[in-house]
Amino acid sequence: MPVIRNIELYVPKQEWNWAFVRQTRCMAFLYSRLLPKLKTVDYKGIQILCLENMEEKQKLDVYDHLMFDYFPVFVLTDVRRFFELSDADKKREAAAIVHEGMKIAAEKLGWDTAVFDGISQEMKDLSYQNIYPLMKKSSPNRKYVCRIMCHHEVHGIDVYMELAKRNGRVIKSEKLFSSDYTDEQSLLQAGWSLVWRLNHKVEFSNDTHQKIWRLTFLEKEKPEELVWRMQREG
Repeated sequence: MPVIRNIELYVPKQEWNWAFVRQTRCMAFLYSRLLPKLKTVDYKGIQILCLENMEEKQKLDVYDHLMFDYFPVFVLTDVRRFFELSDADKKREAAAIVHEGMKIAAEKLGWDTAVFDGISQEMKDLSYQNIYPLMKKSSPNRKYVCRIMCHHEVHGIDVYMELAKRNGRVIKSEKLFSSDYTDEQSLLQAGWSLVWRLNHKVEFSNDTHQKIWRLTFLEKEKPEELVWRMQREG
């Protein structure tokens, strides 16, 4: 049976849809990441259509607006007001829209709605911060773990290189670049490479190796004396 893995928001007004989907994607993806395994007979995702009024629902062309293999739900949304909010408030509003849509889907598909209340609370506990690993790899001597971390925001995704000890203690983190795309798939499927060259040297590169970030570090007895040198090629 298919498992629900993704939540997509959609606005029937095309002049609003691209910007709305882009600015709500960080919360739609965070909610998706926190979902348990929800099995259905026919669907692989949930499509939340954000309408100004329910009269719009009657006018929708199924073939133009509904996603194949996605279960559709309809939520009243003041999209114009959404665009006037601060980024922090946009996160809270987007999370509320997704939660409302998922509760509707839960009732129609026979899922326990309490599960989704738990997800909503977890998002609040995270302060609506959607941070997740792009990839990670241990050093040859197994003393360190290098993680490439995505900080998913309203208007883009910031990518960091994070170095940690095996016990999980983070030694240092440095921002590498920002992507203007908020669709996480543009990063997750880009064929990145993370390679340790030595116990204290690690490289991160894109699929063509035209862009390379090379970290050389050395721990000292005092944390503030850490040697940390990041070089970029390309």
